[in-house]
Amino acid sequence: ELVRPGALFPHGVVVVARRTASGGRAGVAAASYKGPFATAHPSKDEIMRFASRHLAVISGGDGAADAGARAKGGGGSGLHLRALRYLVAALAAAEVALWASSQATAPAAEEQTVSNWSGTQHVDCARYAQPESADALARAVEWAHTHRRRLRPVGSALSPNGAAFNAEGMISLALLDELVRVDRDAMTVTTQAGARVLELVEKLRPHGLTLANYASIREQQIGGFTQVGAHGTGARIPPLDETVTSLELVTPGKGRVRLSEDDDDPERFRLARCAVGSLGVATEVTLRCVPAHRLLERTWTATRGEVEKNHDTWLKEHQHIRYMWIPHTDTVVVVGSNPLAASAKVPKPTSACKSEAKKVEPMVKLLKEVAPGVDATGMGFGQLRDELLKVNPLDLEHVKRCNAAEAEFWRRNAGTRCDWSDQILGFDCGGEQHVYEIAFRTGDDVDSNTGADLAYMKELLAMIEREGIPAPAPIEQRWSAGSKSPLSPATNDGHDPSKPGLHSWIGIIMYLPSPDPESRAAITEAFKSYAKKEEAALGDKYGIRTHWAKIELPEGDEERREARKRIESRYPGVDRFRKIRAELDPKGVLGNNLIEGLLGDPKRVLRPGQSRSDWMAPGEYVEAALRWARRAGAGHGA
Repeated sequence: ELVRPGALFPHGVVVVARRTASGGRAGVAAASYKGPFATAHPSKDEIMRFASRHLAVISGGDGAADAGARAKGGGGSGLHLRALRYLVAALAAAEVALWASSQATAPAAEEQTVSNWSGTQHVDCARYAQPESADALARAVEWAHTHRRRLRPVGSALSPNGAAFNAEGMISLALLDELVRVDRDAMTVTTQAGARVLELVEKLRPHGLTLANYASIREQQIGGFTQVGAHGTGARIPPLDETVTSLELVTPGKGRVRLSEDDDDPERFRLARCAVGSLGVATEVTLRCVPAHRLLERTWTATRGEVEKNHDTWLKEHQHIRYMWIPHTDTVVVVGSNPLAASAKVPKPTSACKSEAKKVEPMVKLLKEVAPGVDATGMGFGQLRDELLKVNPLDLEHVKRCNAAEAEFWRRNAGTRCDWSDQILGFDCGGEQHVYEIAFRTGDDVDSNTGADLAYMKELLAMIEREGIPAPAPIEQRWSAGSKSPLSPATNDGHDPSKPGLHSWIGIIMYLPSPDPESRAAITEAFKSYAKKEEAALGDKYGIRTHWAKIELPEGDEERREARKRIESRYPGVDRFRKIRAELDPKGVLGNNLIEGLLGDPKRVLRPGQSRSDWMAPGEYVEAALRWARRAGAGHGA
């Protein structure tokens, strides 16, 4: 209802609509619950007459006072106030029109509370969109660009740091999960980016193909899987982004674009395939495949000295290998695997202990001692570790005893197994946890390892012991070849392009075994200190780059500036990324605080309690003018 200001409001009082900080969807009746993270929409009774707005007096005074002022010759002042009121009313009408336009064309969405896989990150998202077609996704991104509304692409929400989380808006590709085509001759697969890894693998199996490598879990969507530079282990196998040969992006600045390694400008493609979703929303991805194959895996334990002696041989002899270092012990768990010949008979599994109860016996014995009230009947390895750590997760001597019991479990668990590669390379990561993983270059290839990989681990373990850090097991170490993607943590950017590169990945961990908020907060602070000490002691020396799904945005301004400097010094391609981003997403609508704070424009980082960034959405420019008018009117009245 638009009427003249004088007819709607009392003389001397001007009332305008101002946006609240709720960020809710105006005018929407309560909806039914949908999705695994669904929450109820606001009820009709909770919504004010002017949706998502409240009324605020912007200038005081009453009719009698104004009349007195006019009688004393203050007509000029009254004229100015009337002019100001009409200006404010016009601006308010423009605000309403802009808001109405934004709401009328907004993509279908709902409010969602989203938590990540490890339970360490949560976000109340005001606009969670799940388009059912690529066209609907393109319209949603165009809307976000037009109205300057953040709409961050999200995959399966697995990242420990919540890399895709954004309170204002998120767009999920979960419903865009179809297999597009399989080219057996070219050994490639094209899929919509919302397809989950485990589902894609099953669709490839009838074609005799599989992906070149796998991360520890297979719940990721393909888009997120490649965008964060996910990796498995294998000194001659690159991270998954390097296996992407082409992709289709929906970008805010250029609409739909198709990029490939055959483009005249492959640099743009290489940046876009590993950009943490900040250059465009991937809708289709084409990946190189390999023939489906079984792996024969062997697990054994070694001392630190034995690892140092045999490392070069083991790294060369195994297609896939990883070490699990157990802090405060002299035990390293080695897990290596190689392809089984297609004609070979699948061997039966072997184990040092036939009985599962015998394997976990050391852990059960310790649990009965430190927590006699806990019934360990039927508990497996992971649950036993959680129960043990729950007793006193930050006590150094207790954690040492837990690690010693775990080392004995692994000695009893030594053995072999054989299965398809996707089944062997995936493994149980444990319960809720904090994890910090880095990568660094340790040679041009597996035959020219500089030894930096073991030197790093030697220094890290020494730091843990010197600082008395209650570090649980394991510290996992893996390897990969390099990537041509400039923003991959295993990038070969700046090195001889004819060399594949050899990179080591190392991840530290602390578990969150208890739901108690105080315990979780204490562990979180201890882990932050642990990771900070690792960076301070080893970061510059080894030129480490943090996994994009595990890097955190520091809280302090100075720490953020230092983090940006580190990224700029360790990724030669950052300037090129920013130049291309200014073209593909000039308003930063696909970003969030993490992206802007570390890679993008730090001025766009939201401050605590701020609903939107300072670059403002349409209508917020008008609101800023209204705030200025209110201050000016208050000053004039004084």
